[in-house]
Amino acid sequence: MGLFDRLKEAIQPHDAAARDPQRAQQIAASVLLLEMAHADNNHDPAEYDEIRRQLKAHFGLSDGEVEELIAAAAPKARASVSLYEYLKTLNEGLDMDEKREVLEMLWRVAYADNELDAHEEHLLRDLAELLYLPHEQFIKAKFAVTGESI
Repeated sequence: MGLFDRLKEAIQPHDAAARDPQRAQQIAASVLLLEMAHADNNHDPAEYDEIRRQLKAHFGLSDGEVEELIAAAAPKARASVSLYEYLKTLNEGLDMDEKREVLEMLWRVAYADNELDAHEEHLLRDLAELLYLPHEQFIKAKFAVTGESI
């Protein structure tokens, strides 16, 4: 393959997600959820069960569609050296309330094993900031998940 072919391949959409904004948002959210599950280096099955619940409820997907989505997102999460592409997809396609919903999904995964690891909390804070959510929204998302009040 020549240089031109490699460049052409690099700028063309690699899969349907690049041509379908809703699918791209689903994959982006899935990648972030998988990153959250991996943040504490403890691959607890409860976190993966919670990812499935969140994707099913948030996007209205069937069990099979959730598994397809995770299968599409998992290699991207493993291969990703940066979450920029996924955050950009969400920032460009979602309003603040929708981004807070994604943050709530992330909180639910972080708390799925009944522990909030320091790495998980750090990632949550970083992702909230990178989603351009003010600290108030970070706290509201946390309280929505934990049942605490302001």
